[in-house]
Amino acid sequence: MTRLVCLLLWLLPLAGPRVAAAQARPDSLRRALGTALPDTNRVLLLHSLCWTTTTDDAPAAQAYGRQGLALARQLHYGWGEVWLLNALARLAYLQQDDPGATRYYQQAIRRAGPRARDARQVSMALLGLGRIAVRQHDFTEGEKYFRQALARMQQQATSINDLGVAQNHLAMLYADWLRSGEARPDSVPRLSLYYARQALASFRRVPASIRLAACLSDLGEVHALHHRYDSAEYYHRAALRLAEQFGEQFGIVQTQLSLAEVLLARHRPAEAVAQLRPALRGARQLRAAGLEAQARQRLAAALAATGQGLEAYEQARAGHALLDSTQAAERRQDLSRLRVQFDSERQQSRVRELTARTQLQRRYLWWLGGLLLAVAAGLLASGLLAWRLRRSRAQLARQNEALTATRAEQDRLYALIAHDLRSPVVAFAGLSDLLTSYVERQDTARLLRLGGRMRQAAEGLRALLDNLLSWALAQRGELTAHPEPLPAAALLAEAAELYRPAAEAAGVALHVAPDATGHLLADRNMTRAVLRNLISNALRATDPGGSITLATATAEAGFGSLLVRDTGEGMSEAQLHRLLGPAPVSVGRSGVAGFGLRLSQTFARVQGGRLMLHSRLSEGTTAVLSLPVAPAPPAEPVVVGRVADVAVT
Repeated sequence: MTRLVCLLLWLLPLAGPRVAAAQARPDSLRRALGTALPDTNRVLLLHSLCWTTTTDDAPAAQAYGRQGLALARQLHYGWGEVWLLNALARLAYLQQDDPGATRYYQQAIRRAGPRARDARQVSMALLGLGRIAVRQHDFTEGEKYFRQALARMQQQATSINDLGVAQNHLAMLYADWLRSGEARPDSVPRLSLYYARQALASFRRVPASIRLAACLSDLGEVHALHHRYDSAEYYHRAALRLAEQFGEQFGIVQTQLSLAEVLLARHRPAEAVAQLRPALRGARQLRAAGLEAQARQRLAAALAATGQGLEAYEQARAGHALLDSTQAAERRQDLSRLRVQFDSERQQSRVRELTARTQLQRRYLWWLGGLLLAVAAGLLASGLLAWRLRRSRAQLARQNEALTATRAEQDRLYALIAHDLRSPVVAFAGLSDLLTSYVERQDTARLLRLGGRMRQAAEGLRALLDNLLSWALAQRGELTAHPEPLPAAALLAEAAELYRPAAEAAGVALHVAPDATGHLLADRNMTRAVLRNLISNALRATDPGGSITLATATAEAGFGSLLVRDTGEGMSEAQLHRLLGPAPVSVGRSGVAGFGLRLSQTFARVQGGRLMLHSRLSEGTTAVLSLPVAPAPPAEPVVVGRVADVAVT
């Protein structure tokens, strides 16, 4: 049997701050109801009156609750409607009307919105449904509702008080399950102690209140179920002191009854009698027949244990008489519910008759409804066409802007391509003149050297054409990377060997740092193309006698870098910003082709990396290609020999 002190703890959280503040003055609330108030304030006032009169005057509480619910629905005041549904559910629960309480709680859950204050009421309604299931000894269903409520409270970061209430619900569910003797999981005894301690820890984190007293009493009940009577007595006495401190008469009586039960179990009937006599007086003052019957029965047992058989008999007989009257009251409530149900059925029958009478009138209204529907459809179609027209205009404007930007971009690309094509074409024109001159003079030695220069110009032109082809594939979305683990040192050495003749001809030292190590997950051809572009740019930017260094470095986690560092004239911040902007152009004498740099950036991005430039005037430029790091091959790693530095003087 679920204890009444636990019931008190369960029902307290449903009241809000306004209700708690008004519980001590129902008379003032009734006077305020007779004054002129805004409608929403009247809803809240009716809720407060329903809450405060529930245990003293159930019919009045029901009248207040239904009046407030009707007003809240008339005003479409969702928050007040949810609160009143929970209050009426509490009233039905106390009146043993489990079907009515279930309907109210379910309506509260369906009516609640996404607001945080409604979410709290949903959690409380779930606790109410769990309480109803526990009272019907459906412990599995009750556990489901309690755990749902606890999970929602933890997700919503609710108050410590509400969290403690949900934990205490679970503790008492497992305690009642253990007390019932029904089949249960083996974890029930352990869970009852666990959640009772969790609830106690939660309530001790906030200022002391009557909830802490109820939680201490519940913890004493759990310890009593485990036959830990010394701990049970300790918790009950602590709960009694708190209840007396707050003047909560209901909690005082229930805690005295629980403490007396523990004292009887410890064979101390005289002390039990000392607790039960004031508990009986308190139950009479509260006019709680169930509590009074329980106090008389336990007092009879304690008196019998002390040898006072006559008084024990009188107390037991009075207790049974109270139970009989309570059961009679319950039967009267059942009859009242049946009468209400019958009246409801008659009312529904009357509604059906009225409905049949109005069907004829509705037929005459169908043609008007059809006409209105046609007009509404026409308006809807017009609105849809207007919306589509506005959307088409907006889309056309966006496409026009995109086309303008694309044409501007194409113009810039044409300028860049023309700039990069001009150099090799001019070189070929000059070489053709030299070739004619050397042939006429029959200068064989210079004619042989001219072949190398022509090959170098052809290689530059071929690299530019490769870049153009790759750029076209990238713009069409046909450029895909095929990454594989590649040794960084081998990539740098291969690029150095390719440009070593050009470096010697330009009088520039080109070398690979001896500590270049690591493996990168990269596309071989794309990475080679990027390195060729970077080294070619560095050669154009470096004066004779300068140097170019190829090295590796560790970037952020999971990435490695290939570095191309020159000792050229460098660039300012404004030049770097213009070079790396949306339409890069050649900068200074370095001849950094904006087209080649843009293609290199595309290759880096397709491989999952990025390309950056670091430069200062008179300090040279460092290009950094960052790519994902690949693990080294497990067997027979490739050993790259050290490349000798080449210095041309």
